[in-house]
Amino acid sequence: MKTIIACLFLLPGALLQMPAAFAFIPATDSSTTAAVKKIDNYTIQYLIIFNDKQEILMMKNKLGWHTLVIRSNEPLAIREALEGLAGSIGLQVKDIKLGGLYTHKFEGLPDHPEACFRSHYTATYVSGDIRQPAQGETSYHWIPVKECLDKFHFEFLREQTEPILKDRTKVWGGTFLISWEGDTYKGSKVLEAIYVLSE
Repeated sequence: MKTIIACLFLLPGALLQMPAAFAFIPATDSSTTAAVKKIDNYTIQYLIIFNDKQEILMMKNKLGWHTLVIRSNEPLAIREALEGLAGSIGLQVKDIKLGGLYTHKFEGLPDHPEACFRSHYTATYVSGDIRQPAQGETSYHWIPVKECLDKFHFEFLREQTEPILKDRTKVWGGTFLISWEGDTYKGSKVLEAIYVLSE
């Protein structure tokens, strides 16, 4: 199954901008074919790929800069999904490891009162050249580690990524409140300071 890259962050305003295959699956009955909305637990996996030049791979879209990201709404194992994510842009990686597991709570989203999780994985670049998407709305770039934190669009993603970049031997945790007003992102707040979850 082809792995589909998420360019946004799985919240209601973003869902409308994602490929149709991302939000829907085909269903058939005796008379017609209808689009059926996929069940989604709002869980996202990030992939931080390191090369041997002290750089990480980042994606840039109309919302700004982020690490690679995929939604956990396909019947894929973790390694299968992440290797597929890298492979979809022409890269092979190894040594996939969990680097962070964070909790997100939400306000301003009446259709999503549940908490969900953001898992951040690290991997080492092995081979391949970046294959840029044809449509040009999203692009991928190697960014020096010492420069990448300043590029993050979402402050919570920057805060979650920073300790992972500094120490890949630990798994980091923490809890964030993500605020929305309609389809507008209003900001985030740390509810539980980032801590070492496992070492």
